[in-house]
Amino acid sequence: MEVHIYLKGNKEAFIYKGDRIDILDFVMNNVKYKQIRYFRKGLSKSELVEEKSIIKIVKIDS
Repeated sequence: MEVHIYLKGNKEAFIYKGDRIDILDFVMNNVKYKQIRYFRKGLSKSELVEEKSIIKIVKIDS
């Protein structure tokens, strides 16, 4: 599975690859974020991206 996230001010997408990818809504200090959790070979990593800076999210199943 692959997810491409396009952000304001960047021409290239940020690409996340993994066996499973979860995109969750998250609020901290009244700021909305998208939490991207990706799992590879039994390990997981997580990143927070501010929701207002996201232009588009594209999921690609492979």
